[in-house]
Amino acid sequence: MDGKKSNASCYSYKKKGIKMNRKKALQIVTQNLKKNIAIVSSLGLISRELFALKDSPQIFYMTGSMGLASSIALGITINKPRLKTIIIDGDASLLMNLGSLVSIGYFKPRNLIHIVLDNKAYGSCSGEPSLSKTARLDKIAKVVGYNMVKTVRCGLALKRAIKESLREYRGPVLILAKIELDDHRNLPRILKLDKVAQRFKTFLRSI
Repeated sequence: MDGKKSNASCYSYKKKGIKMNRKKALQIVTQNLKKNIAIVSSLGLISRELFALKDSPQIFYMTGSMGLASSIALGITINKPRLKTIIIDGDASLLMNLGSLVSIGYFKPRNLIHIVLDNKAYGSCSGEPSLSKTARLDKIAKVVGYNMVKTVRCGLALKRAIKESLREYRGPVLILAKIELDDHRNLPRILKLDKVAQRFKTFLRSI
């Protein structure tokens, strides 16, 4: 060891057939951000990467409450049925709050798109393996009542799935996006959380 502190994950493994990382997946999502769309993003590196790529009043960065991005987004979709809302979740975060899948399946908000970036790890920690390999989040979503479930492994497939989901009010939709576990951690932190919350409230009131 050279004594320098490393930000790299303790775990680094490639997954067969996967041609997408977190940044590429988030770039595709932001390319589809139109004026009538809200985004609620999960905590940690997902929100920090999204913040670095495209900061917007239409985005609520859910920091500090692991697993609750889906619950917050469900409340928005119920109260704003004309507003299409995208959840950007992580596999480990979703596993922390599986009950939200059941609630979403019950209420069936047609304006909700749930994107899960699945790297099979706690990517914002040290990359420890999660249990998404055996949990089969796509099958759970089907069983509890999501209207459409898609699994994608490359950027083109993700782009098509998002466009198809946005075309009509056919939700709830789950897009399980398989991504690589990467070591890109040098990302800006979202510090002015009060201002982020206030501008998001202003955006919601404008719809």
